[in-house]
Amino acid sequence: MSGWNVRTGTLAAVLALAATPLATGTASAAEIKTIYVDSVNGNDSAAGTNEATAWKTLTKVSATELTAGSKVFLRRGSQWVGQQLAITDAGTDAAPIRVDAYGPGTARPVITGDGEACVSLEGEHIEVMNIQVGLAVDGKRCTWAGIKVTGDNNVIERNYITGAAAGVYIEPEARYTAVTANDFVDNNFMSKNTEEPDNDDSGAFALLVQGDDSNIGWNEIRGSVAQSHDYGMDGAAVEIFLGSRNLIHHNIAVDNETFTELGTSKETKPNGQPADPDGTSDNVFEYNVITGPATGAALVTRGVQEPGEDPDPNGPVLRTVFRNNSVRLTQDGSQGVVCDAGCTNAHLSMSQNIIDVTFKTAYGPGVTDSHHNVFFNAEQHQMGGTNNIEADPLFDLTDTAYPLRVRAGSPAINLGVTRFSDSDVTGRAIDGSDGAVDAGAYEFDQ
Repeated sequence: MSGWNVRTGTLAAVLALAATPLATGTASAAEIKTIYVDSVNGNDSAAGTNEATAWKTLTKVSATELTAGSKVFLRRGSQWVGQQLAITDAGTDAAPIRVDAYGPGTARPVITGDGEACVSLEGEHIEVMNIQVGLAVDGKRCTWAGIKVTGDNNVIERNYITGAAAGVYIEPEARYTAVTANDFVDNNFMSKNTEEPDNDDSGAFALLVQGDDSNIGWNEIRGSVAQSHDYGMDGAAVEIFLGSRNLIHHNIAVDNETFTELGTSKETKPNGQPADPDGTSDNVFEYNVITGPATGAALVTRGVQEPGEDPDPNGPVLRTVFRNNSVRLTQDGSQGVVCDAGCTNAHLSMSQNIIDVTFKTAYGPGVTDSHHNVFFNAEQHQMGGTNNIEADPLFDLTDTAYPLRVRAGSPAINLGVTRFSDSDVTGRAIDGSDGAVDAGAYEFDQ
């Protein structure tokens, strides 16, 4: 496996890929398929090889064998309701299978309705871009996942994903998934929401990550929140359960019930594979902006157990890293970082963040690996650490495109000591040559 084969640079670099023809490797022209699909004017009996002979249904595409380098083009203005796009074949690193939009206008082709997953990526080296997945105009939706990822080295990029219980679901066996530069909007459907108070309600995830080594960056994530009988409100921008070594970075997240919650299982994974002895571990969150009045917490994770209490059934989660994030939550009772169940430095480290909330800036009495953060405005702070500052971060609240920039004079400027990324959440280069970087998701522009 090649590992993170694409989309690790700045947002500008990610978007520049749209204008770059994808290589077709060593596959011959006779082996590579180019398929056009038009839900309005297409015909499944036609050749499907150009716009004039487009197919009509995704069912036809799903039943077709695709070779490395093949391309499936979906016409803008098309809508497929109740038809799943399933790709089971594999591309290669040099010649991925690509699904993209074609035709005039800016509207994305829409795939939605009634199925467990509207798009299923079961093969490897598949790229899906410039489509809309999820809620249709008639209210039909993907009942579980907008896009389900089972295979390795797949890319989900520049899509609009809405209305699902899990906008993107990365299954336990999937590795090296790139989810970049997408709009996740109102993935606010609960897949389970029973009246019995049995703590089994689930849903309203923009992303549910059970796989490993994912690259989740440069996305806008909004509205992952829904009512729950068990929890009052539930949902998350990025829910990680069983997944390890995932990098969640440079995202703007607004009005998601929680930005991220992490949990693990001591049993086998749902696919029958043995559980990793470390369980959920080594996930990194950096250069994310987390805000909005509907958001109740930024990060929730756990250790083993509180003294005198039963072990946490979803813990421990090991070696979570939270750094250079900007958090402002105005909801009553909002919390920044929560690490309970006997959390220690083995479970969490946090540095160079800005956290402005109403109740608890950080909770983890056993954590001391917390440094060079700015904390503000909360009733409580229960975490150790060094070189932290309690002061108004001086957020600029007038910038809606890039919320939570800081103003001149902010204590976050030059507070940090380590440059963890080449660029901030805007794509602006971070120099760090003077030995100092800013806390938070932005590097201050003098």
